[in-house]
Amino acid sequence: MFMRHHNKTLSGVSAAFMAALLVSAMAVPAAANSAAEAKAFAENAVAHIKAVGKKQAFADFSRKDGGFVDGELYMFCYEKDGTNVAHGGNPAFVGKNLLDVKDPDGVQVNAEIIKLGMSQGTGWLDFKWPNPVSKKVEAKSAYVMKVDDKTVCGSGYFKG
Repeated sequence: MFMRHHNKTLSGVSAAFMAALLVSAMAVPAAANSAAEAKAFAENAVAHIKAVGKKQAFADFSRKDGGFVDGELYMFCYEKDGTNVAHGGNPAFVGKNLLDVKDPDGVQVNAEIIKLGMSQGTGWLDFKWPNPVSKKVEAKSAYVMKVDDKTVCGSGYFKG
């Protein structure tokens, strides 16, 4: 009898401790700190496209509560002509042709993203982009994946 009561107390303490950890983790925005995290995020998103279709997946990617926005980590997708079809960092981009957008160094970022995805299938691209959490333009490295003959998607991490 004492053991059973003792175990319940320990599991209650563990549950309370885990709940406190979860609440504290939720209070701090998550950041993608590594290439591995950004790549896994993008791969998971492309699997989501295959599971639910582009229309639903792109809507999910562009909503903060769609499961594909995690602090600085978010999905973006472009059609071959430069039209943005999903953007978790700035949903106002959706539906706009952003092919000619340049970063501070003059790189046509979206044109390069599309070119990389269409020509190589997957790969990394470095550029400068506004961080949605810090609100500053920062160095970013994005993992880009070709979804089909019309679309590329990606996600990246900010290097600071």
